[in-house]
Amino acid sequence: YCNLNHARTSMNHPWPETCTLRGLLTYCADIQALPEREDLYALSPYCNLNHADGQDHRDKLISLSETAGAALYGDYIIREKRNWVDVFYDFESMQWENSGNDGETMDDGKGSLLLTISHLLTLLPSISPRHFSIASSPSFMKLQSSCSSAEVGFELELCVAMVEGTTPLGRPYTGCCSKYLSSIIPKDTEVEATSNFVEGSDIVRLWIHPGSFSKLPLNTLADGQENDSTKHLFFETPVMCIGAGTGIAPLRSLIFEREAHRMSKLGKVALPPSNGCDTAIAIGGEDNILVFGCRKKTMDYYYGNEWEDLTNSKRLGLIPAFSRDQAHKLYVQRALREAGGGELIARHILERQGAVYIAGGSKMARAVKDEIVEALGARLDGGEKDAKRLLNKLKRKGLFSIEAWS
Repeated sequence: YCNLNHARTSMNHPWPETCTLRGLLTYCADIQALPEREDLYALSPYCNLNHADGQDHRDKLISLSETAGAALYGDYIIREKRNWVDVFYDFESMQWENSGNDGETMDDGKGSLLLTISHLLTLLPSISPRHFSIASSPSFMKLQSSCSSAEVGFELELCVAMVEGTTPLGRPYTGCCSKYLSSIIPKDTEVEATSNFVEGSDIVRLWIHPGSFSKLPLNTLADGQENDSTKHLFFETPVMCIGAGTGIAPLRSLIFEREAHRMSKLGKVALPPSNGCDTAIAIGGEDNILVFGCRKKTMDYYYGNEWEDLTNSKRLGLIPAFSRDQAHKLYVQRALREAGGGELIARHILERQGAVYIAGGSKMARAVKDEIVEALGARLDGGEKDAKRLLNKLKRKGLFSIEAWS
């Protein structure tokens, strides 16, 4: 067992005061994290100069930590995904204790420090929380659920990409959180002996924060104001969702929250079944429009069957962009630019007074916003200046929002 009362004065970690070392390294310290340059500098004094490679190890750690060694740090740490464990393995002089010394300073005459448990825990970072957008609508799931109304609680879903791959030198790596989530199963679930899953806790600790899309328009058309039935409009404000990859998560929650609102008003609780056929793109008159991009339709077309079902029922306008399914790469920004003869996004905002929500990688989100500004600028007297002013106005109303990550 470790008692952290002494080390706590130099640590800002919310770690338990007394626990096992295995517990700390498993559940508290992020030993799979990539060390920062200042971390490598902080490790350099722990290289034992009595070790054959001690001086060389210390010099290398200092070089990796310096601004001039940014390229070296990028090659060694970033590209090869070397974590704290890898660094301790490669610089083994930090593990070499000086015989006959019981203190924390070695007797090599050069001020080398002994890497004690206390020092180690001071250096290691805490496992940081991972933020995921909720990919479901609790309201919709409650309508679809057959559970008793007396049951307490609600369900939610996440769309998490499994982080795994190999580095340029062939080193395998996995993401800490995504690997954990993919490997655990509820304890009461039967699993075949050959399964890759491991038995784990059926409890995942989490908390919910308000998201970026907090003002989703849910006002419905007043009686007698319904549009032509061919347009299938139910809400006052149409919504366009634009995303790529796992950015579909918050957009799915928005679409199905509106679906739940519509169902509760109309008394319908089920989606019509898909006919299994490729769906023609229907855009321009629906309450919800989805522009979704991924690499291949057969590999990462997340929730594709649901989008097909909604499109078949004329409750969704679908604009897919599968970047690798044709000779030229087709990204969401290009699909948006070409949709509706190049007029869809401008008509959606200027004529239909619609809302726009964007989710996904920061590079994609920036490119999509630029497309919107350009499309609006071509229609407004003040050009792109007026377009940016309009988007800022919509943002304040909650009708234009971006949730992006790098």
